[in-house]
Amino acid sequence: MKIIHLYAHSDLELLPAVKKAVEQDLLKESVALVTTIQHTKIILEVAEFLSKQGLAVTNYGNILGCMHPKVAEIPEKTLLYIGDGLFHPKGLCLRLKRDVVVANPATQQAFVLKKEEIADIEKRLKGARLKFHTATQVGVLISVKSGQKTVQQTVPKIMKIQEKYPDKKFYFFGANTLDIQSLEDFPFIEVWVNTMCPRMVDDDVKFPKPMLNLMDLEGENII
Repeated sequence: MKIIHLYAHSDLELLPAVKKAVEQDLLKESVALVTTIQHTKIILEVAEFLSKQGLAVTNYGNILGCMHPKVAEIPEKTLLYIGDGLFHPKGLCLRLKRDVVVANPATQQAFVLKKEEIADIEKRLKGARLKFHTATQVGVLISVKSGQKTVQQTVPKIMKIQEKYPDKKFYFFGANTLDIQSLEDFPFIEVWVNTMCPRMVDDDVKFPKPMLNLMDLEGENII
């Protein structure tokens, strides 16, 4: 089946929300600018406006789906996300462990998402990592959805986990669209390792057992 990908650019004005952030003094000296692909056509207009306000601006590009800019650290004093919703700002908070200023063009409002607001997610991830070390039956979630090549390339890394932990039994579950309730059919699984969308951990309270991302294991040098 052929798949056609089309750019869908937004016609929302970005500056009103960004101006609110400036008026509320949320932007400090240097600004790291991040947005979604829908707004990339006019993001340079925002960068130019902020520069005129005396702010040093670095454009870190766009977020695509659950993939964030591949940077370990953003040195700028302010991380500014332009877009609606909390999905992407939460992801930036989790990845970079810092506050995110959100300028929402849909509501034309600006606010700060504090890193403390995602503390419950980090607490659950810590518990899942501890559970992984003690578990003997581990379930691995793998996406077979067309186009998610980055996710599917993690399978060799999963195999390395098996080599490092021969005392654990790994079960592999492939899915196009994951039905969380179906995981209850496998009560012997003690912990889930997610190689699908890494943002599923945001809602892992819905999962029957603890869940962590493959990248969380990599962070502990397990791989």
